[in-house]
Amino acid sequence: MKPVLRTIVLLGVICLPLQVFCTDYKASMFGIKSNGTTLNTRAIQKAIDYISEQGGGRLVFYVGRYLTGSIQLKSNVSLKLMEGAILVGSTSIYDYMVDGKPRALVFAKHENNIGISGKGVIEGNGKDLIKNLFAQKKQGLIDQARSSQPALLHFDSCEAVQVDSVQLWKAAGAVQIYRQCQNISIDRVGVKSIDDQLNTGAILEKCSNILIKNTYVETIGKSLVDGGQNENILIENSIDAKGTPLHLQ
Repeated sequence: MKPVLRTIVLLGVICLPLQVFCTDYKASMFGIKSNGTTLNTRAIQKAIDYISEQGGGRLVFYVGRYLTGSIQLKSNVSLKLMEGAILVGSTSIYDYMVDGKPRALVFAKHENNIGISGKGVIEGNGKDLIKNLFAQKKQGLIDQARSSQPALLHFDSCEAVQVDSVQLWKAAGAVQIYRQCQNISIDRVGVKSIDDQLNTGAILEKCSNILIKNTYVETIGKSLVDGGQNENILIENSIDAKGTPLHLQ
């Protein structure tokens, strides 16, 4: 397929399902606090669940620091981080634990038409979270075999995923993980995560129809990791910290 035509096809496949985010809900409506100290995990999750039950929409965060543990996106729900809004990861590994295992800060599985957008920041507090995780392991409070350093974003078996314009900082593990997903758009995203060797920009595994453009990645680990069995990937105008064009490694 010719490059121009391929781009049009990818854009059409990726963007068409992402038009239902028609209703905005302010985070403050759900008692979500922007003071940087109140743990908002339950309030944010209740907001996401409610919006999903209403048929979909965007949960909008305005200026402030919103402390949270792991949250799960649901179908037809998008997070919108306005400029000056920072979604801040908790430094306690227990705020990420689900069924005895740590989960990413933002997680979704078997969901459709989901996204994160805006000029805000998702900050993982990676260095302090790693210290806490290792301390719990050393004390024998967490199963060594079942514990891992949480990613910032982890989407598993999802369709129509859009990550647009946000800044992704200071992950404990991988910054982004996409497994068995279809129709992924990553556009104008800035990644800066240099606290640990596991800080890869993105891991793609068994995914199809992937568009990455206008993206910058600065990590200690690889910028883009090819987990295998990916199909139909287009990377445009995207570089790492050395100015090298991004490519799967």
